[in-house]
Amino acid sequence: MLIEYIATTVEDAKLIEESGADRIELVSALTEGGLTPSYALIEEVVNSVKIPVNVMVRPHSQSFIYSTEDLKVMRRDIKVIGSIGANGVVLGMLNKQNEIDRHVLEELLADCQGLEVTFHRAIDDTSSPINSAQILAEYKQINSILTSGGKGELSARLEVISQMKNISGHINILMGSGLNKENILSIHSKVNTGHYHFGTAVRKNNSPIDGIDLEAAKELVRLVK
Repeated sequence: MLIEYIATTVEDAKLIEESGADRIELVSALTEGGLTPSYALIEEVVNSVKIPVNVMVRPHSQSFIYSTEDLKVMRRDIKVIGSIGANGVVLGMLNKQNEIDRHVLEELLADCQGLEVTFHRAIDDTSSPINSAQILAEYKQINSILTSGGKGELSARLEVISQMKNISGHINILMGSGLNKENILSIHSKVNTGHYHFGTAVRKNNSPIDGIDLEAAKELVRLVK
């Protein structure tokens, strides 16, 4: 079982570690779905905790389609993230047909040596997250897929996640979006991916702009583990 919480500050990261969670996803601009944090923040977080820190690599929130200039920025970010000592990166990219952009993915993976790689919820914007998971399974460098199973009703999305789990090979399915203490045990019993990602469920007032609620974070860890 792996529990991952989102941090946006050093204080968040310390509280996440104290809660007993297994891993941190470090982002800025949580209200925009998460963007690449500053180098100084990454360094401070990595040096402040002992649990793994995976860092968002997303230069803007306009779309998941990236230009040549965006790609240069992302490659530079990955190199710096690796040099700072983070555990991994979180990234995702699509083409104009809302399919995984293999060219951009392969360019970025070339810079990810020694880093864990999570393909993020851009996969939920593809026409078939199941087919997309099968494509990602071809890449041995990808460790996890963060997904909510696409769009629509929860029951349908859980079925999609189950199929993604069956088809993703070596890749762990990291379920996220909308998970909380009320639904996690039911969801776990249905999909049992063993990897779960929580955002606002462990933040004060369930708000993306407030900090980590330590007691809520601890409660979820106790509940799941």
